[in-house]
Amino acid sequence: MKEWKTLTKITDPIIASLIKGRLLAEDIPAIMRSGEAAGSLYGLTTGPLAEIKILVPSERLDEALNLLQLIEDGTEDGTNGSESFEELEEEP
Repeated sequence: MKEWKTLTKITDPIIASLIKGRLLAEDIPAIMRSGEAAGSLYGLTTGPLAEIKILVPSERLDEALNLLQLIEDGTEDGTNGSESFEELEEEP
């Protein structure tokens, strides 16, 4: 049985889903766990009741942390994060 470690904790379920999807795209298994069902039931967005944990297998934690850092820095696509989407589009 795999040992799972917490990669990050977030309160935004959309961001959590995006991070999980990116991990899965890189073949890093990931699961999301909510702190409390009451938090989602009442739509709480702050505090421990709104917390979503993203977990990865312990042996992939370092790799997942590196990917998360690249995502947060905006450098996962090889750019330095200073270019906007519009600047990357080609002229018609």
